Amino acid sequence: MQRARAHPIRLTVAALLLAAGAIVAIAAAYGLGGFVNAWPHPHWPWLVLSLCTALVAIATYALCYRAVAAAHGGAKLRMALALRAVILGFAPFAPGGGFAVDKRVLHAIEDDEHAATIRVLGLGSLEWALLAPAAWLCAVVLLVMGDHRPMPSLLWPWAIAVPIGFALGFSLATEARRKRIEAKGGRWRARLGRAMNAIEILRTLVRSFACCWEAWAGMIFYWALDIASFYGATRFIGLRLGVGEVVVAYATGYALTRRSMPLGGAGVTEVLMTFSLHWVGQPVLPALAAVVVYRVFNLALPALPALLVNRRIKPMLDAADRGKTPASNERRRASAPLNPVRR
Repeated sequence: MQRARAHPIRLTVAALLLAAGAIVAIAAAYGLGGFVNAWPHPHWPWLVLSLCTALVAIATYALCYRAVAAAHGGAKLRMALALRAVILGFAPFAPGGGFAVDKRVLHAIEDDEHAATIRVLGLGSLEWALLAPAAWLCAVVLLVMGDHRPMPSLLWPWAIAVPIGFALGFSLATEARRKRIEAKGGRWRARLGRAMNAIEILRTLVRSFACCWEAWAGMIFYWALDIASFYGATRFIGLRLGVGEVVVAYATGYALTRRSMPLGGAGVTEVLMTFSLHWVGQPVLPALAAVVVYRVFNLALPALPALLVNRRIKPMLDAADRGKTPASNERRRASAPLNPVRR
C-alpha cells in the first residue's frame, strides 16, 4: 500500500481508466449508438448547478470532519488541515479509500492509532446516520404513494432494514457490552469493539449537539449538496425524477460511500449509480450519461487539487506511517493557511 501511495499520478490514471472501462462496458452492452444519442439536448444551467454543488460539498464535509476529530477530547484541527484532509480523501489516487487517509491524518496529529481508527469509524457512522434515514423516509413515501416507477424490490429493503439496523446498533453497542467483548481478546473482537466505540462517538455527537452541531450541519449539507449535484447531472441529460427517487437511487448507488472505497470508488460507483437510476425507472443509457457527468465533477475534478494538497501534507503522513512523531515543521506545513499573506 505504501509503495502504491508513492505514485499518485499513476493511481489517478488507473482510477480514471477503471471508471472509463465500466462506462464503455455498459454502453457496449446496451448499445453505443444509444449512449451517443442520450446527449441530444443538454440543459446547460443544470450542468452549472451540478458543478457548483459538487465543489461546495467538499467544504461542508470539512466542517463535519473537524467536529468529529474533536469529539471525545480529540484534536482541534485547523480548518485548512481539515479541508486538505477531506480533499485528499476524495482523491482518485487513495488506494485504501478516503477513510484510510482520514486515519493517517488523525494518527499523525494525535499520535494515537487506536483513537484515530475509532474517530474514522465514527465519521463513517455519521455518514450513514443521516443518509440511511433519508433513504428510508423516501422509500416509505414512494411505497405509500404507490409510485410504480421504482422497483418494489429496491424500496422494501430500505423501508425494513434501516429501522431494524438502527435499533440493533444502538441497543447492542453499549459500553458494558463493548468492554466484555474486548476483554475476551482476539482480532475480530477488537474490531467489533472499535465499531461499537464508533457508535459511542455518534451518541456523543447526539448528546453534545450544542457543541457538536458543526458535525451534523456539515454532513447534512454535504449530502444535500452532493445529491443536488447528482440531480443536476440527471436534469442536464434530460431525465426527470422526483426527490424521493433521486435520494433512493443515490443512496443505493453509494451502498459503499465515496470515502469508504479505494480510488474514489472508480468502476464500482459508475455501475451501481447507473443501475440504481434504472431501478427507479430510468432508461439505462441516459442514466449512464448522467452518471458520467456526475462523476466528472465527483471523481475527476478533485484529482488536481488533491495532487497539490498531497505535496503539502505527505511529509507529515509519511512520518506517522514510519512510527515517528511528525516534526513541528511538517505539522505546520500541513496546517498552514490556504492563502498565506507573504510579507
